[in-house]
Amino acid sequence: MTTITLASDYGTPCVQCGELLLSPEWSEFEDDEHVVNLWSCDKCGCQFETKAAVPPIGEAVIRAFFSSLLVA
Repeated sequence: MTTITLASDYGTPCVQCGELLLSPEWSEFEDDEHVVNLWSCDKCGCQFETKAAVPPIGEAVIRAFFSSLLVA
């Protein structure tokens, strides 16, 4: 298994054949600032991991999101 570090809003290319992969097989938080994704290519069978930085979420974003979920 190959480990690489990438960040993309639209998936990632396979490290072996270049096929665009849209979603990982699984993801897990490594710590408060990073997510590890396991990718598996259906075209060539290659599996590899990527690590992505998790952007900090500000208090204004949290309030805006959760206040819209309140039901009176």
